[in-house]
Amino acid sequence: MSSTPIQRRADAPTTQEYGCDFRRILPWGSTGPSDTGMGVCTVAPGTTTTPHSHADHEHFYVVSGTGLLHLDGESTAIGPGDAFVVDSHRRHHFENASAGEELEMVSVWSMGSFGAAP
Repeated sequence: MSSTPIQRRADAPTTQEYGCDFRRILPWGSTGPSDTGMGVCTVAPGTTTTPHSHADHEHFYVVSGTGLLHLDGESTAIGPGDAFVVDSHRRHHFENASAGEELEMVSVWSMGSFGAAP
C-alpha cells in the first residue's frame, strides 16, 4: 500500500456551486471554501453557470467538452486542452451550448497569483 495520499473521484462529493456540479478535490475532505484548493467543475449540456467574482485567483484547464468563457463582458470559445486564469475580482461564468456533451474543467485557486512569470 502506498503512503501517497490519493483523493479518489468517487470519494469527492458533488455539490452545486455557481450553477455547476462541483467536486472539491483539495484540500482533503473540504466541503466549503478554502484559501487554496483544486476542484472539478462540470457544466451540464445547454446550461450556463451563475456570473460571479471572488477574491481568489482561479486557474482553469478544460478536460472535455466545449463552451464559452464569459469574463468581464467578453466571451471566448474554450475546448479540451485550453488553460486560462481568471484573476481576483473578475466577473466570470461559463456556457455550455452543446446539446449532449458536458463541459468539464479542473479549477485550481489561491489567494496569491501563483504561476506568474518573474
